[in-house]
Amino acid sequence: MISAENLVPGNECAPSSINESSVSQIHGEGAKTVGAADTAHKAVRKITCLGSGFVGGPTSAVTAFMSNIDVTVVDINSERIKAWNSDRLPIYEPGLHEIVYAARDGTYTNSALKRNELSNLPGRTRKPNLHFSTNVDKAIQDADLIFVCVNTPTKANGVGKGAAADLAFVEAAARNIAHVATEDKIIVEKSTVPCRTAHSIREILSANAKPGVHFDVLSNPEFLAEGTAVQDLLSPDRVIIGSEMTPEGIQAARSLAGVYSQWIPTERIITMNVWSSELSKLAANALLAQRISSINALSAICEATGAEVDEVSHACGLDSRIGPHMLAAGPGFGGSCFQKDIFNIVYLSESLHLYEVADYWRGIINMNEYQKQRFTKRIISCMFNNLTGKKVAVLGFAFKKNTSDTRESPAITLVSNFAAERAQVAIYDPKVKEAQIWQELQEAGGNLLQLKKNVLVCKSGYDACRGADGVVIMTGWDEFSNKDPINAGNLAPPSMTSIGRLSPITGVLQGRAMNASVDNCGLQAKAQGPKTTKDLPSVQKKRDATLVIRNPTTGEVVNFKKSSTRDSSMVSELEGPQIPSHNDENAFIEGTGRPRLRASEVPTYNHPRPIMEPFPSALTEIDNNLPRSPGRTKHGKQYSTTTPGSPSKLSSSPRRYSFHTFPSDKTTKDGPSTSNFGPEETKTERLDWARIAKGMRKPMWVFDGRNILDAAKLEALGFRVEAIGRASKYSGFG
Repeated sequence: MISAENLVPGNECAPSSINESSVSQIHGEGAKTVGAADTAHKAVRKITCLGSGFVGGPTSAVTAFMSNIDVTVVDINSERIKAWNSDRLPIYEPGLHEIVYAARDGTYTNSALKRNELSNLPGRTRKPNLHFSTNVDKAIQDADLIFVCVNTPTKANGVGKGAAADLAFVEAAARNIAHVATEDKIIVEKSTVPCRTAHSIREILSANAKPGVHFDVLSNPEFLAEGTAVQDLLSPDRVIIGSEMTPEGIQAARSLAGVYSQWIPTERIITMNVWSSELSKLAANALLAQRISSINALSAICEATGAEVDEVSHACGLDSRIGPHMLAAGPGFGGSCFQKDIFNIVYLSESLHLYEVADYWRGIINMNEYQKQRFTKRIISCMFNNLTGKKVAVLGFAFKKNTSDTRESPAITLVSNFAAERAQVAIYDPKVKEAQIWQELQEAGGNLLQLKKNVLVCKSGYDACRGADGVVIMTGWDEFSNKDPINAGNLAPPSMTSIGRLSPITGVLQGRAMNASVDNCGLQAKAQGPKTTKDLPSVQKKRDATLVIRNPTTGEVVNFKKSSTRDSSMVSELEGPQIPSHNDENAFIEGTGRPRLRASEVPTYNHPRPIMEPFPSALTEIDNNLPRSPGRTKHGKQYSTTTPGSPSKLSSSPRRYSFHTFPSDKTTKDGPSTSNFGPEETKTERLDWARIAKGMRKPMWVFDGRNILDAAKLEALGFRVEAIGRASKYSGFG
C-alpha cells in the first residue's frame, strides 16, 4: 500500500505503483480524489466571483495568479471595487498585494514593489487576468463558473434570531444569476452557510431560470485563516467539493477540480455529497473554536493555582493525539466564522430536536464570553476597582495579528466595557482603519457621540500609551512584543523564536516555539516534534537538530512560477484532471457512485515543495552535511531541475524537502525582517517599552492578553505585569 506522503508532488513515485485500492485506502470510502476522465467536462475559462470581501478577494486573486483563467470580481459596493483597483487594497493580508498586482496589472514591477527583490527577477510580465468591476450582470453573463462569496451574518431578528444564518444575500445572488444567465452555469457556494443551503439555491435557480438554461450547484467551502489566507490558498491542506451524485453533478465537480488542479495536487482535492461538504466547514470551525475555549478554560485554573498556561499547552501539545495547534490562551476567539458557525450548529441541532447537542456547542460560546468578561474584571480589580478618569491604552483591535479583520474581535467587548466604566480609552492597531473601529463599536451598541468622549483612535503605540495608567495587549502583533528573538539569521521568524525559552534544568529550548503553528507575514512554520526526524538521514538527527517545516512564501511561489515549466505528463492548463465516465462501473468506488483515481491518471506536478529548515541550534552542523538537490544553488535561488521520474539524493526518505531558505526573507542587524508585498506592508519597528515607561503614570500596569511579553524585562522597567493564564501578583491589592 502507498502512503499519502508518497503522493506529495515532488516525490518520484512511479504511477504504476498506484492502484485503485491504494487510493481508496488513503482517502476512505466517503471521500475521493479527482482523477482523469473518459468523458469530457466543461473547461472553465472565465470565473466570476460575487463578493469582494475577505473570502472573495483573496480567493479570486490567487486563482487568477496561479492559472490562466480570466477571473472577474464584482461587488455592488463601488468604493470597495475602487480600492481593489488601486494601490491601497481594502483588506490586509500578508502577500496579497503582490499577488493582486501581478494578476491584475500583469507586471511584477509595480512602483510599490520596487523595493522588493522580486522586481529584479526575469519574466516580470504576464497577461492580466484579474479584474474588479461593479458590472454584475455582464460578469454573470460571461462566466462559465460563478463563486458566491457574499456575506452570511447571523440573523438579528425573527425566527432564529442570534443563531441562524441570514441567507438574504445568498438568495438575492441566486435570483440575480437566474435572471441574467442565458447559458448553463456552474454555481459554487463558497460562503459559510448552514446545511441544505445548496439545495435552496438550486430550488431558486430552477424556479427562476430562463427556458433551456441549466445550473449545477456545488459546495466548495473555504478554509482560510485570516493572517495566512494567501498561504492557505497557495498550499491548502485540502480542497472539498460537494456535488449531487448525478452525472451532471459529478461533471460539474470535474470542472471545478480542473481549476484547482492547476496548482494543487489532485490527492488534496476530494469530493463528497453536498450535505457532507457544508457540514465539514461548520464542524472544522467548531472544533477549532472548541480547542481555544478549552485552553482558555484551563487558563482560569492556571491563574487560580499558579500553573502557567503556556507550559500546560506545550505539554499537552506534545501528545501526538492532541497536537500543538490552536492551544494559545487569550482573551477569546474572534473572526467572522467561529461564533457564527457554532451558532449554525446550535440552531441546526435544535431544529433536529437534539437539544443536548445544542447545549454542548453553545457552551463553547459561553466560555468565550466568560473569558472576555473575566479579563475585564481582572484589569479593573488590579487598577483599584476603578477606571473612572483613567487612561487605558489598548494595543491591537484586530481579532488576531496579520489581519485587518475586526469582526467579533475580543477588543470590541473590552473597549466597550472600559468606556462603560468611564475610562479614557486610547486604541492603536497598525492595520485597522479608524472608521472600521468606530463602526464595530457602534454595532456593539455604543453611541458614536458618547463613544468619542471616552475613546480615541491613535496613530502610533506611543501616542496611545502616553499618559496611560494601564496598557492592554489585545492583538499579538510582533511590534508589541519585547521578547528577544534568537539570532537565527533568516531561518526563524521573530514571532516563533521569541516564544521559546531555555529550560532552567536542561538548558534546552522549550515552549511553543518548538511545537506551535506560528504565522509571520504569511510564513507558516509547523513544527512537528520528534516525528520530523525519524525518517531522515542520520546526519540530520545529530544532537538537538529539531526541524521546522514551512510552506513556501508567496515570493518563493512567484519565483517558482516564473522559472519552472510544466512537463508533458501534467494535465491541461485549462481542463485540469478529469473523472471517469459515469457509465464505466469499474471507475467508481463500489456502492457509492464516487469516482476512483486510476494509476495511469496520476499527473506529475512541479509544485513548490514544503521547506524544512533546521532550528537555530542545529544550523552549523546540518548546513555543512546536507545533500543539495540537483540544480539548486547554495542560496536556493533556483528550484530543482530534476526531471520527473529521475532518482533524487534524498529519495531514501519518504518525505522530500528542500533544506535551504530563499533570498525573499531579508535579514537586518535586528534580526529577520518581513518581505514587503505592498505599500501597506512596510516594516514596523518594535515598541520601545523603556520609552513608553517614561510617559506613563505610576503605577504602570501592563495586561498581556496574548502572552507575547517578557514580564521580567518589563518589571525591571517598573511595570506591573499581569498575563492571561498566570497567577496574579496584584489583583485585588492594587
